[in-house]
Amino acid sequence: MITLRKNQTEPIRKAVEFFNAKNPAPSLIVLPTAWGKSILTAFTAKEIEGKLLVLQPSKELLEQNYKKYITLCGNDLQVQAGIYSASFGRKDINKITYATIGSIKNIGALFKQLGFKKMLIDEAHLYPREADSMLGKFLAESGITHVLGITATPIKLQQNTDLNGNRFSKLQMLTSRSKKGNFFKDIIHVGQVQEMVELGFWSKLEYQQTEFDASKLVYNSSRSEYTEESVQLSFMANNTRDRIFQELDNHADRQHILVFVPSVGEAKQMAVEYPNSAAIYGDMHKAEREKVIADFRSGKTRVIFNVRVLSTGFDYTGIDCIIFGISTASIALYYQIVGRGTRIDPNKKDCLIIDLSGNVERFGRVEDIVFEKDTLWRMYGTGGKLLSGLPIHELGTVKRDDVIAKRAEAAQKWAGKPIEIMPFGKHKGEFIRNIPADYKRWALENIIWHNGNMNLKQALTA
Repeated sequence: MITLRKNQTEPIRKAVEFFNAKNPAPSLIVLPTAWGKSILTAFTAKEIEGKLLVLQPSKELLEQNYKKYITLCGNDLQVQAGIYSASFGRKDINKITYATIGSIKNIGALFKQLGFKKMLIDEAHLYPREADSMLGKFLAESGITHVLGITATPIKLQQNTDLNGNRFSKLQMLTSRSKKGNFFKDIIHVGQVQEMVELGFWSKLEYQQTEFDASKLVYNSSRSEYTEESVQLSFMANNTRDRIFQELDNHADRQHILVFVPSVGEAKQMAVEYPNSAAIYGDMHKAEREKVIADFRSGKTRVIFNVRVLSTGFDYTGIDCIIFGISTASIALYYQIVGRGTRIDPNKKDCLIIDLSGNVERFGRVEDIVFEKDTLWRMYGTGGKLLSGLPIHELGTVKRDDVIAKRAEAAQKWAGKPIEIMPFGKHKGEFIRNIPADYKRWALENIIWHNGNMNLKQALTA
């Protein structure tokens, strides 16, 4: 058993308390990249009472978490851990069972029969919130009562339509109300990124930005991301290929470099043109891909050109340079890409982030991201820039001070005023006195109350 780091004890304690509580609402723990989420999983599984189902979004993460549990908790506990995953080739259920949702989606009744009440969800932001999703159906059939999610990015895209019928996308906190509901009700612990930096658990990041002409970038139909065509056009218009080659030559001291480019064709061609490099892309043969990664780890290959393939799940600590040759409107993708360079390695002093595509200007430094709760949970970035609860195309237009001022204005506007009409929700527009009592009880239990809406609470309890 390892000795826990200073910032790992508290979230593990809260996770254990959550699972041992009588009937907690589904909640989240937010932990930054490189925190060691598999460590929380292992220690929590060891300490809680009863059986635990640990859900992962992929075979690769399942294997990683399972092996970490075995390593941390000792050989004597191996018999208590099982794996249920068709892609992994195992279907054994034990006191602690690691699974993928695709493999267990139709056997919720079996887990109910075996007495499972607790579930830990890794990468919780990846799972749909709808009741008719694979996860929703499994939870309904299994009777699981305790659900705790772990994620570094407790945010999800939500598609909306404005008054003119135009579609847009909004980045919402998983705990915020939405038309798809908010399965997770609260965040019980946040490990801030800056905490990782201050404690020396993140590699130092150095940012280098260059001028970028964004005029070619066009949003897709849902305004959630730039179109692939416009990203490619922007890549060409900014002469990004030659600039990447120039940066690679200028930083000859960097030995393990990831370069993100907009297309498979670009990745392959650049790997041919630049020495000591290789390409990785989505439909690459598995054996070929594994060889490229092995050569990169050993130092035989210095540069990998890739098309978003290595943005998640690739945790080689030696990465000392990341080059953005693509533009993205997704802060989650931006965070994931930068996160590849945050791991500590004795052979590197820092990781250089070279942005040739306007992403740092758009989102700020990853180290500045914080999650804060006032009346709601919100995500802020460099300079107090609000990064959640806004349409994607409006990110950067609102800051923390604006949020504080708006809350104060709303509180003053509604303070003491009687309210008779339900302002939102299922019974919006109806007289509150006519709303069913069970709905009033539900609203009182689920709405986050603060100075700005206490008049509604008074009306619901009258």
